[in-house]
Amino acid sequence: MQITTDEYKGFTIVVTPIKDCADQWDFEYRITKTGQGGQDTDPAPALTRSQTAGGHATPEVACLAGVEVARIEIDNLLAMAREPER
Repeated sequence: MQITTDEYKGFTIVVTPIKDCADQWDFEYRITKTGQGGQDTDPAPALTRSQTAGGHATPEVACLAGVEVARIEIDNLLAMAREPER
């Protein structure tokens, strides 16, 4: 099984394609701060998400979609962490 890894804005994204019951491909992704393991005792725990209704044609396309969704989540997390401008 192909696993895709990407680094984006100080985070590491790991995407795993998952075959669903209709012979389509979905994905699961894990986000951690780059250089940190995301273990349970880690001060910056990992986030794991999955998409189970995507229905992508190939595992490569599912991985590409997973990376894009994870990047959007990272952008949102960083935006929420910023203090509002006054």
